[in-house]
Amino acid sequence: MMLFLLWFVLLGGRFSLYLAQAATGQLPGSMVLSLTLLKSFSFAVFAMPVAFFFAILIVLGRWNRDLESVALAASGLGPLDYFRLFLPAALLIAMANAALSLYAVPESIDLGNRLKAKATQAADIKLWRAGRFMSLQEGKLLLFADALSDDGETMLNVFVQFREGASQMLVSAEKAVRYIDEVTQTRYIMMVNGYRYDGLPGQSSYRQMKFKEYGLQVGKVASSAKKWSAMPTRQLGSSSELSAYAELQDRLSRPVSVIVLTLAGVILGRYLPGRSAYSSIIVGIVVFVVYYNLMAVIRSSYIEGERVFLSGLWVHIAPVALAWGADYLQRWSSGRGRS
Repeated sequence: MMLFLLWFVLLGGRFSLYLAQAATGQLPGSMVLSLTLLKSFSFAVFAMPVAFFFAILIVLGRWNRDLESVALAASGLGPLDYFRLFLPAALLIAMANAALSLYAVPESIDLGNRLKAKATQAADIKLWRAGRFMSLQEGKLLLFADALSDDGETMLNVFVQFREGASQMLVSAEKAVRYIDEVTQTRYIMMVNGYRYDGLPGQSSYRQMKFKEYGLQVGKVASSAKKWSAMPTRQLGSSSELSAYAELQDRLSRPVSVIVLTLAGVILGRYLPGRSAYSSIIVGIVVFVVYYNLMAVIRSSYIEGERVFLSGLWVHIAPVALAWGADYLQRWSSGRGRS
């Protein structure tokens, strides 16, 4: 239940973001649900370890409240036995997490990137309309085409006005076509047979130029190229770049964190007389925040080209050490209070 609640909250936030982007025209409305479903895989990978960790703390807190932990301790059961009890479920969750993190999530991110690129291209095509003004470059460019060719790929009798501050440029041409620079992935409108006018008529800076071809930049192509997060795991393993290693380590850390947080949860949830049944949850929040922030720091350091001691594997010791330290301090304080 906790897993689905956390997953639903995260998904609802992203759904709201996509709705806002659709309302402003950044995304087509028909794509909101698809992108949200694709993002659900990434949220599930994050929610699994967190939900299981706090579920353990809640269960052990309930046992402590009802003194079931005391009865179990009297039977000779300790924290190690608790860990063995939760381990089968932790292993199942870790395997599901590994399948999502290593395979499903990269595929979903790649598909999402391609859908966004397709949406951008579709929006660009819709801009080609005859007999109306089109605003480009956040309003700096104003383009007008008197007519379109039969195939809709060429604008005829084109007029463009460019304003930035006090400067002004006017361009008129017989026709214009779309053009993409494959090297820089920059979108242009290639204008053919026309004139360019700079400045205002009557001023000394005014000039007129005639051209056969003139490229006017209108933006960047929405890249569908794979980022590290969208690259298949097998390709990451064969890459020598630190960024690829950082992504691979991050993917492997997710299922490992399930086992690590299970051990930390057992330590934090141990019975202590006089302690609130659910006080361990507060400490658990601190342990979780520190743990996940440390993993983010390790990832960032690799992306920036810095090698980390023991390849960053030491970070998985941190939550267990923090949990043990917090438990020790509480027991030490409790012992002093009784004395």
